[in-house]
Amino acid sequence: MSDNREAAEQQHAAAQGALAAPVDTALALDPGFTGKYTHGLDGKGRLIIPVVFRAALGEKFAVCPSPDFRNIAIYPLTAWIERRNEYISLCKKDANMRRILDMYTKYSFVDSEMDTQGRLLLPLSLRQKMLGDAKEVDIDGSYDHIIVQDSHRGEEEDLRFNDDFPDVYAYVASVQRMG
Repeated sequence: MSDNREAAEQQHAAAQGALAAPVDTALALDPGFTGKYTHGLDGKGRLIIPVVFRAALGEKFAVCPSPDFRNIAIYPLTAWIERRNEYISLCKKDANMRRILDMYTKYSFVDSEMDTQGRLLLPLSLRQKMLGDAKEVDIDGSYDHIIVQDSHRGEEEDLRFNDDFPDVYAYVASVQRMG
């Protein structure tokens, strides 16, 4: 980022009363899954996992529904277990959470792995439910997991984001003021 652009962003944030907190050193060392990549699915339903994501996933990982149940998510096993345990604990607060937990585990495939070329065979039932007949998908970093979605849906999501957040600085500032 250029110095002028960074200075302008700091001035805008200050004007909004939203100077960002200093970066946590631990977070700076672990950026999580970041970036957006587009790949095609081959005839067998295999997806190339971007090289930058492979080491963080580990040899075995979980392929499951995304948190909104609209896309596919790929989690390192420890992060998948945390999500599942969160759903289990929420079942104690709300009986309907059991249906969400059941759907989550029904479409979760743990111990998934890539082949030697970095390809992942997406489970057919999950692929059909979440991607339909999509041939091209976006593979997006989402901090502790990866989202796989139909590229057309990804474009629509980007447009909705711009409509929903016409002034990101102002929105972030309002959340920061919530305290």
